[in-house]
Amino acid sequence: MQNSLQKKLYEQGFLKVKNVLNFKRDLKPILNDMEFVMDCLVQKYAKKKDIKEVLKYDFKKKYSYISKLNIHDLDQYFNTRLPRDHVKKESDYFATQSLWNLINNIKVLNVVEKILGKEIMSNPVQNTRIKQPEKKLPKGSIHDGLSGRTPWHQDAAVLNPRGQKLTDMVTVWIPFTKTTIKNGCMITVKKINKMGLLNHVSGYRGQVELKNSELLDNMQHVYLEANIGDIILLHKHSIHCSLPNRSDDFRISADLRYNIAGQPSGREPLPNFYVRSKNKKNLKIKNFKQWLALWEKAKEKCIQRKYAFKYPLPTFKNNKKDLSKLV
Repeated sequence: MQNSLQKKLYEQGFLKVKNVLNFKRDLKPILNDMEFVMDCLVQKYAKKKDIKEVLKYDFKKKYSYISKLNIHDLDQYFNTRLPRDHVKKESDYFATQSLWNLINNIKVLNVVEKILGKEIMSNPVQNTRIKQPEKKLPKGSIHDGLSGRTPWHQDAAVLNPRGQKLTDMVTVWIPFTKTTIKNGCMITVKKINKMGLLNHVSGYRGQVELKNSELLDNMQHVYLEANIGDIILLHKHSIHCSLPNRSDDFRISADLRYNIAGQPSGREPLPNFYVRSKNKKNLKIKNFKQWLALWEKAKEKCIQRKYAFKYPLPTFKNNKKDLSKLV
């Protein structure tokens, strides 16, 4: 079983494993925590006369309301990591008991173990995303990877140089809502991961984007639709993007990442810690409070240097690793 899952992921670049998680037990607590954050933002930013009424709204209506309040970097309140730039003492991030539970979920780690082996670390390259219908987004957010479309890229490209060379990382993408072509599922190209790490450019808002990505538009795409409870695994060199959310509903997801223990995270000093090991002494971070303390310690370092992480672009100085040279 171990070799077949691993072989399939390395062979085609992606893998869907069905019915891994339970919505009520594993996912709904995170949505509840997101709604709590919304309530805090309503109380802080809404007009006083509106607060009582808005707090009665359901999840989607509440988020739609706060997204119109002109809150600076709203997505950051719901994202699992520190902002990339301008880290300050008041910089917020979404770190909750429910998210800690998901990162350490036994069923998720059982799947990851079949890919990476028994010595596994949680990698700090992670995100949670709330994507409204695109027609509700301000124009400036349509190509923003957190709230809008995500451009073609490889996950290894967002690591620093040591991480790009040395880190065996796997992405575990988790939908909190049924994900379809209409509401903006991910798409990829089968076996394209075998090209290895390719050159990227700085795209919209400084996001990492594959160089010559327009060449992928005419290739045969795999649409990574998923039901609630499924997880999608991506090879670190899988080239993927997300479609626009053209539905009337939300698309909510988390992308967690794990790497083989002993390797760099590619995003030092952000938290990289054992989640599974045969040696119990390695499992030093055992609860949510210890995990949060790691993030706060990392935050202090990031405040001093004024950024959380950087990655070099392009990935390689010569153009032999341009997509245009390889297809």
